Amino acid sequence: QVVAVIGGFTALMAAGIALTQTDLKRILAYSTISQLGYMFLGLGAGTLLGATAGMFHLFTHAFFKALLFLAAGSVMHAMGGVIDVRRFGGLRRLMPWTHATFLVGCLALAGVFPFAGFWSKDLILAAVGQQPDLLYRVLFVAAAFTAFLTALYTFRAFFLTFYGKEDIPHEAGHHAHESPPSMTVPLVVLAAGSLVAGAYFELTHGFADFLKQTPSLAIFSTPAHGAAAGEGSHLAIAVTSTVIVLAGIGLAWFLYLGPEAILRHLTRAMDAVGLYRLSHGKLFFDEIYNVLVVWPLEGIARASYWVDRYVIDGLVNLCGLVPVAAGATMRSLQSGLVPLYALAMVLGLLVLIGALMM
Repeated sequence: QVVAVIGGFTALMAAGIALTQTDLKRILAYSTISQLGYMFLGLGAGTLLGATAGMFHLFTHAFFKALLFLAAGSVMHAMGGVIDVRRFGGLRRLMPWTHATFLVGCLALAGVFPFAGFWSKDLILAAVGQQPDLLYRVLFVAAAFTAFLTALYTFRAFFLTFYGKEDIPHEAGHHAHESPPSMTVPLVVLAAGSLVAGAYFELTHGFADFLKQTPSLAIFSTPAHGAAAGEGSHLAIAVTSTVIVLAGIGLAWFLYLGPEAILRHLTRAMDAVGLYRLSHGKLFFDEIYNVLVVWPLEGIARASYWVDRYVIDGLVNLCGLVPVAAGATMRSLQSGLVPLYALAMVLGLLVLIGALMM
């Protein structure tokens, strides 16, 4: 349950942050954090279906998230290093291959049938939804809402990048064009995997059969850890999630390809209640992390440096000064003057004779 709660919270939190980011790669980075939360939510279900779903989502996610990051790199390459979605747009005609493959990645990430993300995400929802506890019912609703947000921020990035008025930043100059085959061919390969990998391994049960051989997963096969969800449950969840995802895509289209006044008024409304600033500020985790972690550790580091520099090094240097001081004291006896040596010998002899007489 602890794992499930942390996973569900992480998925929802990161999706909320991704909604307002303007750096294309940062949108994908927070999306990755959200999808990792999904994976751990599946593991937190505590069933064989949940464990399989979490690992399966890790597998399918590798295809479409690698595709999206490489496609973002293709956009960055064409735009002269610019990756801010506010500074370019309407690139679909300029970059048709990147546009098409990015769309495949977005459909897979959002979980649209029959792309890879659909199969693994729905398995996670099924694993959580079959648990009767109230906690898992709440987590199921959170996961479904996260799926809505995922579709929204994913197609927000897609529409802002490839649709609307064509806008090329000055950094790209007159050289903005589609990426070379060395970049587009891997995009096509990953797009193919994002399309067929999920369906193939789900319909053939190849992934589940492979994981069943893992000894540490044997405990999940016991009745105490629940059975797999039925076909009816899977179908209901698939239909529900599809409706949710299409609603998110539709809202993204309405907001970012509709009249600009709609988005402007919505942004003002969100900003008035602090939601926009909260999301754009990444829930202020960076600031909280600085106060609770970075600054105390910097203070400890400075104190440790002072102790090391002046206390430990001082003691070591003091140990080194002792023989130096002793040598300086004895050095006066080695003057190199023969009369002084003779005088020292006579004085020593007199002291010896005096001691014998006493």
